[in-house]
Amino acid sequence: MNLVKMMEPLAQRMKADPKDLLFVVALGILYLPVKLAEVLAPWAHFTGTTTNAIAFVTTMVYIIARARREPEKLDEWGITTPITLPAVVIALGLLAGGIAMLGATSLLLGGSPSFRPALLPQAIEYIAGAFPQQFVLCSIRISALSKFPVFRGWWRLPVAMSVLFYAAHLWSPLLFPNTTLLIQLFPMLGGLVFTVYFMYFRNIIPTTLLHAFSFPFLVHWVESIL
Repeated sequence: MNLVKMMEPLAQRMKADPKDLLFVVALGILYLPVKLAEVLAPWAHFTGTTTNAIAFVTTMVYIIARARREPEKLDEWGITTPITLPAVVIALGLLAGGIAMLGATSLLLGGSPSFRPALLPQAIEYIAGAFPQQFVLCSIRISALSKFPVFRGWWRLPVAMSVLFYAAHLWSPLLFPNTTLLIQLFPMLGGLVFTVYFMYFRNIIPTTLLHAFSFPFLVHWVESIL
């Protein structure tokens, strides 16, 4: 059975690469039960590190397999496109602003935005979780949806992608059941920022690092509130 050919009619309607589309479906099928087991079945001893490692390895295998025959896909995905100095400066500014916003929110809600040295290694560990998300969000979904006339311009696509990124985090209340709506909306803001950044600079490496280094602060300060 040729799954790629089965995906071609849907891919043509979505104006997407059928192999990329098949990868997203396969990754979702693999990721969802593992994530649910992590949240709902603690006795199974699945951790976020395990879940992220599975997603990262699966994504890297797909990238390497495609790039061997189609190396131009690496630029299309935003993996090997040059990272300019403005891209680095803006990414650092976004990281600083994001952490400051998280800290202000924590104070507003009665928490304590303290810093722990352990947050840095946790951020490095989370790169394995952030990269597959950025690959699916930016490299595949943005590349596909940007071809539709309805998403032309600088606001329609970022808004649509922020909603999709939030939808991908609907499991968050299961992990943090007492969080407020304000905290649960941070993924939507993140999706908006990641999309605009990728549309302008066409590289997912800075957005991956931005995602990875802001997430541990969010988790730590949410836990301080709860």
